[in-house]
Amino acid sequence: MINAPKGFALLGWLLITSTSNAAEVVAEPACLKDEGPRAAVLGYVTAMKEQRFEEAYNFVTETMTDGKSAADWAAPQRMLFKLGGVQIGEIDVRVAKRELSDPTTCTSTAMVPNVLIAGDLLNNQGSTEFEVYTVMQGVDGKWRIDSQQTLFDEPSIHQWFPGETIPEFKDTADTP
Repeated sequence: MINAPKGFALLGWLLITSTSNAAEVVAEPACLKDEGPRAAVLGYVTAMKEQRFEEAYNFVTETMTDGKSAADWAAPQRMLFKLGGVQIGEIDVRVAKRELSDPTTCTSTAMVPNVLIAGDLLNNQGSTEFEVYTVMQGVDGKWRIDSQQTLFDEPSIHQWFPGETIPEFKDTADTP
């Protein structure tokens, strides 16, 4: 048995208690690890890639569809892909970024970055697109895309995709 001065036991207990409480304060809320926002973007982009437009409709808000029905929204998407020869290649949906409304609760909005390789009739070699989706959680608990932004300027791209190499633009137009 070790004989320690009486104050050491109390000091040890305080140290253990304060350390465990500090760990609780530092721990991330589970909502920051919620895969829902990322899954919504992945579901949408995959459905668009496979030209399943009625299914893609289920991953977007009324804002993205201009209040149209699934059939009325899907028809012009289908036409655009067909006439434009749109082909979506690689998809790289990244981890969602969410804000905290207080130390333990996340907001119902997330930003989801995505790198997409796509081509069309005018760009048959394909290009790399750096996108950021705003995804919102509805009252039904489902995550849906409310807007999408394609980034073009280097500072914005590096803000969302740090360290990412930006490919050189390939001019596919015939030059005299």
